[in-house]
Amino acid sequence: MRKRTWLVIIAAELLAVAAPANAEKKWQGQVLHMAVLGENFAGAKVILGNINGRCAREFGDLLRQDLLGHSVMLVCEKELTAAATAHHLQPAVPASGGAPELALALGPTDVISVEISRCQALPREPMIGTGLPATQISRTEGHFLASLRVTDLASGSELAVLTLRADPAKQNESQSGSPEYPGSAEVVDIATRQGIEQTRHLYSPWKENQELVYMDDKECNLRESWELLKAGDYSGLVRTARANAEGCHAAPKVASAAWYDLAIADMLLQNYDGALAAFGKSKALHEMPQAAEMAAQCQRNKALAGALAHQVVEWTKQEHKNDKQAAEVRTGIIFDNELVVRLVQGDVADADIIRMIGSEPNRFALAAEDLQKIRDAGVSEAIVNAMLAGK
Repeated sequence: MRKRTWLVIIAAELLAVAAPANAEKKWQGQVLHMAVLGENFAGAKVILGNINGRCAREFGDLLRQDLLGHSVMLVCEKELTAAATAHHLQPAVPASGGAPELALALGPTDVISVEISRCQALPREPMIGTGLPATQISRTEGHFLASLRVTDLASGSELAVLTLRADPAKQNESQSGSPEYPGSAEVVDIATRQGIEQTRHLYSPWKENQELVYMDDKECNLRESWELLKAGDYSGLVRTARANAEGCHAAPKVASAAWYDLAIADMLLQNYDGALAAFGKSKALHEMPQAAEMAAQCQRNKALAGALAHQVVEWTKQEHKNDKQAAEVRTGIIFDNELVVRLVQGDVADADIIRMIGSEPNRFALAAEDLQKIRDAGVSEAIVNAMLAGK
């Protein structure tokens, strides 16, 4: 009896070893990430604090314009002075540490400060390229390096530290002599603007080229959904992936892969609730190492999407509560398809979204494929109809 039991165990182990692994592919594409400080910026105001170093004035002006352009509620000097005067406080923001009394007067407020350690453009040694006659190259290289710090005004606690680095280059070429070097000021401007682009990771959703694992087993039609992913047909992908997952009755490992593929498809359409549900079903069938990391990323994006949605609602409330005051601290929000999806994923009520669509300027894309994409992301027909009516 004991010998028979051991034979059963050995046979089971051999079957486990022989079981084929899931067929997986690597996909390179753009994945949306929510703003790093979405939760902290939700409903909060922002003060531009000390900006020091070379190019400080230029960088500060660009940062102010970019924050306003992304509907961040900036505290203007007039508002800061008025709040401080009303409460008999100093209007200056401390370089370090909190200012709880000033924060109490202003409401939730974050402070952005920047220390620029390098901002310059230098010509390189002349270079000789290929060709006959040889191409002569004059290149100017730019360098921007800064540390950006975000703190809570009330407590002085550090919310985020971001290193900004940009090293652009621009060159002129000629086959008839030495060309002029590109102007230093132009290259410095390029480097500074690239630094600004990096700050947007704090307060604006951004896309990153990312490699994802996707399953393409022959069973359960997974290979067809892989072809749709490669083609960039996300709406077709999510519909096919859902049909594959719901109709898959193969071994647990393959069925788990089908639900995993659906989760990835939903993530790409910013349907985080759907993705998390699919990740859960995949895990219940079979543990996939790559699924845990993607589920954690999805959970972070869902939390930040909720914070961003709350932030947009707060902005629109302030705008219509006092249009004159709002004009001093922020620019108007332009509604587009992506913002509507973010509000839906942030659990904002349909009625509130429809109200905002009716009162805010918009740039909706309303072609059939655009509307199908947002439907697949979970946008209701009531909201779609409001978008169509508001165009």
